[in-house]
Amino acid sequence: MNFELFQKKGAMKKLFIMPLTVLTALLFISAVKVSGEDKLSRSEKKTARQRIVKEAVESRRFVIEFDRLYMYRYGRIDLSPGKNFILISGNKAAIRAGYMGRQIGFMPIAGIRLAGEPVSYRMEKNSSKGTYRIEMDVKGDADTFHISILIGENGSCNTTISANRIDQVRYTGTLVPMEKEEKVPEPDAIRI
Repeated sequence: MNFELFQKKGAMKKLFIMPLTVLTALLFISAVKVSGEDKLSRSEKKTARQRIVKEAVESRRFVIEFDRLYMYRYGRIDLSPGKNFILISGNKAAIRAGYMGRQIGFMPIAGIRLAGEPVSYRMEKNSSKGTYRIEMDVKGDADTFHISILIGENGSCNTTISANRIDQVRYTGTLVPMEKEEKVPEPDAIRI
């Protein structure tokens, strides 16, 4: 009787293991097919993103949302992207960005707030790397800011801002294209 019990257990194992093996093989095959489709769609997504970035930069209608502030002496600070940005809409520009560093003057400077027109605007495209470099000077009420922006083909950005009354600071962020005409916001009460 014990012998029959072992035979039944072996038969049950075979009945259980065989469908499990087939199911595992099917899952593996379907996973390989899906990952192959993902690679194709990733490539298509990358190409579409590059096209969107190109159109936004060349039409001068985009927002760069900053996520980090890098200071020469103090390290880095994480920023809120929705509250720290450069907006370029045609011949208008607005800057709203946190600031920490050396400053000249009596009033402490906690942020850069500016809305104005670029006095100079120069864009260069590096076709081999797919990057754009934008150099512009934006004049506000009290000061002129020099802004240098390097935009990667995927929309990642490095921005450097300098002015007479502040140290040069560097920001990293992401380019977001503007789909509709957006009003350039007025700067807040804090101005430099």
